[in-house]
Amino acid sequence: MAQPLPGAGRDERSATVADLLPGLPDEPGVYKFYDAHGTLLYVGKATSLRNRVRSYFQKTEALDPKKRQMVSEIADIQYLLAQTPAQSLVWEADLVRSERPRYNVKLRDDKHYPYIRINVQDPWPKTTVARRMERDGSRYFGPFTDSTSVRHTLDTVNRLFPHILCTRVITGQDPRACLYYHIKRCPAPCIGAIDNGDYRGIIDQMVSFLDGKSSQVVEDMRLAMEGAAEDLQFERAADLRDRIRAAEKVVGQQQIIYTSTADEDAIGLYTEGPFSCVQVFLIREGRLVGREHFVLEGQGEETQQEVLSSFLTQFYSQATEIPREILLPVAIDDADTVAAWLTQRRGEQLSDHAQTGAEAAGFEGTAGASPDPMTSWTNGMDRGNPKRGRPARKVTLLTPRQGERRKLIELASQNAREVLGKLQVQWLADLERTTGAVVELGELLDLPQLPHRIECYDISHVQGTHQVASMVVFENGQPKRSAYRKFKIKHEEGNNDFLSMQEVIGRRFKRALTGQLRDRGEEGTWEESSQQDRGPWSEMPDLVIIDGGKGQLNAALEILDAMEITELPVVGLAKENEEIYSRERATGRAAQNPVLLPRTSQALYLVQRIRDEAHRFAITFHRSVRAKSSIRSSLDDVQGIGPKRKRELLRRFGSVKGIKAASLEELAAVPGMTIPQARRLHTSL
Repeated sequence: MAQPLPGAGRDERSATVADLLPGLPDEPGVYKFYDAHGTLLYVGKATSLRNRVRSYFQKTEALDPKKRQMVSEIADIQYLLAQTPAQSLVWEADLVRSERPRYNVKLRDDKHYPYIRINVQDPWPKTTVARRMERDGSRYFGPFTDSTSVRHTLDTVNRLFPHILCTRVITGQDPRACLYYHIKRCPAPCIGAIDNGDYRGIIDQMVSFLDGKSSQVVEDMRLAMEGAAEDLQFERAADLRDRIRAAEKVVGQQQIIYTSTADEDAIGLYTEGPFSCVQVFLIREGRLVGREHFVLEGQGEETQQEVLSSFLTQFYSQATEIPREILLPVAIDDADTVAAWLTQRRGEQLSDHAQTGAEAAGFEGTAGASPDPMTSWTNGMDRGNPKRGRPARKVTLLTPRQGERRKLIELASQNAREVLGKLQVQWLADLERTTGAVVELGELLDLPQLPHRIECYDISHVQGTHQVASMVVFENGQPKRSAYRKFKIKHEEGNNDFLSMQEVIGRRFKRALTGQLRDRGEEGTWEESSQQDRGPWSEMPDLVIIDGGKGQLNAALEILDAMEITELPVVGLAKENEEIYSRERATGRAAQNPVLLPRTSQALYLVQRIRDEAHRFAITFHRSVRAKSSIRSSLDDVQGIGPKRKRELLRRFGSVKGIKAASLEELAAVPGMTIPQARRLHTSL
C-alpha cells in the first residue's frame, strides 16, 4: 500500500493535518492530498517531501486562490519515497495521467493518444495504430493529437514504402496476391514476389523516414535506383524513381527552419482562463517535419513555468523520441531534474531501438521490464534501482532570448494562441448546440424537468447466443464514458429481447433502490461501497431511452412498475422511422401514438447519437464476448497455453485461423513459446 503518514488513515478523521506534518521524511518522493471523502485532490513531486508539503500550510495567504481552496479541503496525506528526484517526476506524471486529480494541471481529454506501431521484431513487419506503447520490441512513433494525423501520416508512408497492409499469414506460396499489390501498395511477399531481406530494407527506410531522416532515405533510394538500372532491372528502377519523386515532394513540403541539421522540439505556450494550449514543432535535420498541439486544463493562478513543467513530464513520458535539445518560451524551476530525466529516457529509447535492431537481425535478447508506476506506488518502500539505458548525449532545455530560435518559439506560441481560439469557439458552439438539444428534447417529450442525465439501453446477441446489454450515459448532451456499464444476460430463455431488457433494467434499478451499491477497489475490482450515495448506480436518470419499439418499452415499464418506479420518464425509440413511444399516464404502458421529432431538430440528432452510442457499445462488448468464447473453444484446451501466450499468439497471427496456418518454426518464434509448446499447439490445432 502507499505509505500513509502516522495516524493518517481515511478511517481516522480525528487527526488534523497539522498532526501529520512532523512525520514527513526529508527525502525525494511523490505525495497525494485527499479530502474527507477520500477523493484525490492533488499529486505532487518533491526533492524533500517534508519541505514541500509543509510549504502548503505555511503562509497560506501567499498562495493563489485555487491552492488556498485545495489546502482547506485536505484531510489526508500519503506519500511514496523515490530513489531520485527524476524518479518522483516520472511517478507524478503517470499518476496525474491515470488518476486525473482535481487540482492538477493535466492534458485535456487525456485518453491514450494514438501512435504508429511497426512490429519490427516480426519476420514480416507491418504498420498498425496503437493507443499505448508496450515493451514488445516494436517501434512506436507519436503520440499524435488525433486519428486524422495518424491516417495522414500512414497514407504517406504507405505510398512511399509499400509493405504488407492485409492480415494474411505470409508463406510465400499463395496462389495470387491481394489488391494492394496491384495498386503498388504492397510488394506481395505472400506470393514470393520479394524476399525477406529486400522487404526489411523497405521497413528500415520507413523507420528512418518516420525518424525524420528523410534526406538520407531519398539518397538511399536514389543509389538503389541507379544500381537497379545498371543491373537492367528496369521495372524496379522505375518503381524506385516514382517513390523518389513522391518522397521529394513530401520533403519539399517540409519547411526548412535552419541551415544546420539540428534535431530539436520547439514548444510554444498560450494561456487564457482555465485552459492552456501548447504547440510542439518537431524539427529534424533542420526541417519542420511535424507539429502537434495539446490543451491543458486545471490551472488557476499557475505560472507559465508550472504549466510547462507539468506538460513536459506528461508529454515526454509518452513520446517515442526525445531530441537532444528542447526549446522553451520560459525557463522552468526544476529544469535540472527534468533534463536529467529526459536524458535517461532518451538513453532508454536508444537502448530499445538497438535491442529491436538486434532482434530483427536474428540475435536473441529480451528488453528489460518496464517499471510500473502503479505497482511502485502500492509497494511504498520499494526503492529498487530504476532502469538505466545505455549512455545518451545530454538533453538540454534551452530558453533562447533572441535570434532565429526565439522567433521559432514565438511562432509556435502564436500558433498555440490561434489553435486555442478556434477550439474555444468550437467548444462554445458545441455547448450551445447540446444545451439547445437537451432543452428541445425536454419540451417535445413534455418531461417534468430537463433531461440533464440520460441513460440508454440496448441488447446485442446472435440468434440468442452470447447475449449482452449496454448502458450508456449522457450528461448535458455529452457522453459520460466513466458511467457506461456492460451486462452479461443471465437468463437461459434464448432469443427473448423483452426478457433480456427486463433483466437489465431490473438489475440496474434494484441496486439504486436497495442500496446494493459497489465501488471500485484498488485493483480495479468491485467492492461493497461504505457510502450508498457514492455508488456508481445511485444517481437516477432524468430520462431512460430503450432501444426498441413498444414491445421493449412495455417490458421495461413492467419491471419498473413492479419496483414501484412509476414517475421515471422512459421512452422507446423504434429504429425504422425514429418513432419515440412514451409512457401513457392513464395505462402506465406504451402510448399508441408515437412522437415524431422534426427531422431537422437538434433533439432528434441527440437521441440518434445516444442510441447509436448504446448500439456501438453493446456490439463491441458482444464481439469481445464471442471472440473470447471462440478462442476458448480451440486454445484453452492446449496444455501450457495461458492468457499471456494466447495474447502473444493472436497479436502475431491475428486470429485462430492464422495460428492454425502457421508453421512450427513460426509458432516457436512467438515470445514466451518454446519448441515443445509450439509442437503441442501445432498438433492440437
